[in-house]
Amino acid sequence: MKNFLFLILFLKGFIFTATAQLSGCPDPAAINYDSTATINDGSCLYNNAIINPKTKYNLNSLLNESSGLIWWKNLFWTHDDSGGQPVIYAMNSSVSTIQRTVTVTNATNVDWEDIAQDKSFIYVGDFGNNANGNRTDLKIYKIAKADINAGNSVTAQVINFSYSDQTDFSAKGSNNTNFDCEALIAYGDSLYLFSKDWLDFKTRLYSLPKKAGTYSATKLSELDIHGLITGADVLSNEKVIVLSGYNSLLSPFIYLLYDFTGNHFFDANKRKVSLNEGFTQTEGICAKTTTSFFITNERYSKLGITTPAKLQQLNVSSFLNPYYSTLDSTKASKNIFNSKIHTKENKWAYITTNSNFLQVHTTSLSDKNASIQIYDAKGIAVLKRNMTSSLTSIDISELSQGIYHAKIYSGKKQISLKFIK
Repeated sequence: MKNFLFLILFLKGFIFTATAQLSGCPDPAAINYDSTATINDGSCLYNNAIINPKTKYNLNSLLNESSGLIWWKNLFWTHDDSGGQPVIYAMNSSVSTIQRTVTVTNATNVDWEDIAQDKSFIYVGDFGNNANGNRTDLKIYKIAKADINAGNSVTAQVINFSYSDQTDFSAKGSNNTNFDCEALIAYGDSLYLFSKDWLDFKTRLYSLPKKAGTYSATKLSELDIHGLITGADVLSNEKVIVLSGYNSLLSPFIYLLYDFTGNHFFDANKRKVSLNEGFTQTEGICAKTTTSFFITNERYSKLGITTPAKLQQLNVSSFLNPYYSTLDSTKASKNIFNSKIHTKENKWAYITTNSNFLQVHTTSLSDKNASIQIYDAKGIAVLKRNMTSSLTSIDISELSQGIYHAKIYSGKKQISLKFIK
């Protein structure tokens, strides 16, 4: 009976240890990174950062007012803003060639400001509202990708909307409203708008259904970004959103939002990164890969300054790779107890672990110098053991909670595995 009670108490303690949730900053790139945090409470802080855009090419003169950008079918797709044709253009990824021109036959380009996509549709936002802030014809054109594949003329479904918190529709004059918008993403079953607030330099988040109809866009939250948001894209699987923008002096930046839950985009990691580009009216942005982003800017010519419309590349690996490494570890940790963890390429070794012990399982050892080395999240070696049999048990009770890498060596074989304590 005593042994039975002891077992129950032990299991309760073990389950509590394995499932305890700690709030904090789980992003290794942050200056207040907490390796024990399992719940992101949005507290991450970052050093100031700047990135150097790499110019891919100057845009065709038809696209001097390029205002939105997506990557689809190995092409960049964009459009002009107010007064342009109701057309989306497909640009070559390497040279400044327009490869396709697709006309939306039932649309007018009052002020097209951004373009977004999901698996089956492309969405074009005709919601620019900076002239007077009083538009009552805001809309998003929903275009089937199948129709674009079939020809160069398409008919769109129409999503009409107004803002749930706008009650005053009197003319405010140029650039004098908080009800302007230039940024759109499609995420899950909804569309999300990020406003361009000329008065308070914040951005407000609104949601809309993806279905054709007439709606009141629901305000969800707001964020003080000290600038004007001009474009957006989302990496849905990675839970990363990137916003483009510039401040009142036309100094461009991107804003990274990541590790969010549901549509609480402003509640997790928020990092502003300046672009070393001088005076630039940055407009569209899209992700080509998880770390390679592209931006467009309008042609700008004022006060003796002329900047051509360009397509530029941003390498954001140094900002996001630390976060991506935690994603990999989290996926592995879902089956961390009594489960095999291995790579697809190397199945000769795997590890199992709990809060006190790590076990290394190998199908065979090819030499007597086989060993395992464990590194913490900063790459510092914290433990090393030799392995003499196909099952090696290692005491890790003295290690702090956090993310670790286990590197296993056996002859010419090598495998690196991640685990969470």
